[in-house]
This record gives sequence, C-alpha cells and structure tokens, in this order.
Amino acid sequence: MVSKGMKGLSKIGAMLTLILIIISFAAGYMIGANTTTPQTDGGEASWQTGSITIAGSTTVLPIVNACAIELMKMHPGLTITVQGGGTGVGYSNIIDGVIDIGAASREPNEKEIENAKKKGVDLWLHPIAIDAICVVVHPSVANASHPLELTLQEVGKIFAGEYTYWDEVKPGLPHKEIIVVVREPGSGTRGTFEEFTMKPWGYEVTSKASVQPSNPAVRNKIETTPYSIGYIGYGFLSDKVYAIPIAKEQGKPYITPTIKTITSGEYPMSRYLYLVTRGQPESGSLVDRFIDFVRSREGQQIVERYGYLKLPYLYPAS
Repeated sequence: MVSKGMKGLSKIGAMLTLILIIISFAAGYMIGANTTTPQTDGGEASWQTGSITIAGSTTVLPIVNACAIELMKMHPGLTITVQGGGTGVGYSNIIDGVIDIGAASREPNEKEIENAKKKGVDLWLHPIAIDAICVVVHPSVANASHPLELTLQEVGKIFAGEYTYWDEVKPGLPHKEIIVVVREPGSGTRGTFEEFTMKPWGYEVTSKASVQPSNPAVRNKIETTPYSIGYIGYGFLSDKVYAIPIAKEQGKPYITPTIKTITSGEYPMSRYLYLVTRGQPESGSLVDRFIDFVRSREGQQIVERYGYLKLPYLYPAS
C-alpha cells in the first residue's frame, strides 16, 4: 500500500531522521534512515570531468541552477545542464531515462508510479528543502492596510468558481470579478495546492482560470492583473503581491506564511522539495556528488538564499 506522504510540516517532527524516501514498487513506499553527512572527494576523480542533465520543477529550479553554477566553479571540468518544465516533466523524463536527475515539488502521483513500475524503474526521492504554498492576491483585493484572511475551504471555493465577485467572498471587498490564476496540470505546486484546498471537498478548478507555466509567470500575472488571485511557492513571494493568512478551518487561527510559521508547522500548506533519481545513485558518481552538494552545508545555504528552508534534520537551527 502506498502512503499519502507528508502533507505539512506538522508531520516533520516525527520524520526528522528522514534522509531519502525510496519508492519500491514491490513493497510500496519504504523509508530509510541514512543519517551520514554528505561526503566530499579529497582528490581527482572521473566525476569532476563528467556531465549531467537536470530537469523538472520550476520551484526547485533556482536552487538547482545556483548549486550547479557553484559546483562548476569549483570543478571547471564539469558540465551541468539545468532545465525547467515542471514536476511532471521531471518525473516523466527521469522514468524515461532522458535526464540524470529530476526536480520535483511533490511526491509522484499514481499515474507516474504506475508508469515507472511498467518500465521497471525505482524512483529515489532525495529531500533537499522545505517550501510552502502561498495564496496571493493583487493589492487591489487586499494589502497590509486592508487585510484578507481565508480558510482552506474558502480558498477552494474561490478557485472552483463558486464565487464570481470579491464581495461575495467577504463583505467589504470590491464588487469586482475574481480573476483566478493557476499552474498547468502536472505542476507540483498545483498538485500540492489542490491536495490542501480542492480535493478534500471535491472541488475542481474553474474552466475560466488563467493557466500559467511557472511560479514566476503566476507571480507576474498577479502583480499586473487587478482583482486576481493565484498561488506560488514561498520562495517566489514579492512585495508586489499580498500573501493571504490561511486557517485550516473556521475557528482555527489564520497564519501568515513566514519562515517561523512554516518551520513550526503552524502554516497549513507546506511541503518538501526533492531531487529524483532512477534507483540509488552510484557512490562517487557525478549524480551522487551533486545531490551531496545540494544537501551539504554550502548547498543548504543556497537553499536559504533563495527563500526556502533548509532541512532541519541535516543542519538544525543553532
């Protein structure tokens, strides 16, 4: 039986020893507790002149790209090609063997698991960071001076098109049509968002939604479109959009996404970010070394530089 995986940081406390998640199609999900620290190579090795290609989640893309640049500076003989495309592309390409590492902002869905099983591929998920899904609106809807708070179900109703105008959502909001902005099907950000706000109540995204191909594209659409609402990863927030405080349900506290609330598990929409490989990487290979670097102290500093949260079980806060 395949478990549903982690839906929020409230479950992180019980998983602090988790280093990688092995997806084995004979036995379902298996969890390993390899707590060794990332290794470094003290001398010359063939991996230092190798080449790999990484593709997938646009959420993970800034981390991977920055780590690739840094590692190539350290070892000029390396060639690391980084592409986007979305989490769905990352999984399909790693399953088909056309890339060396996939980037994902969610666990694989049932279709991807079945595809891998048919092709005899074991997917290994390597957690590299923690992120949160933020519901954002154009300042014409709400801002620091005129705040807006929503429950997860209220968010779902908005994206399902059950409200047409903003003043139907909350009294006092503008009598203006709601412009819904979403990610493309297959996006890890979209999948995680819908797990929290749509699927529990059987909602589906309105056919009127504007579909965008990346986190930056959604943010740009919200920044430039009055009365719009969308969702982006925490690392893509800007001062040109308003991040709505979210409550799990009526009567629960409304929580603004911040490093503190995400780390503590208070904010209700959080997730792990992953690098994905076909089976366990060969020890000492470039794939192995790249993942080690992202999970190293220097790599985790890059994670934080781009607005995400480092893995607490690797490098706890001092």
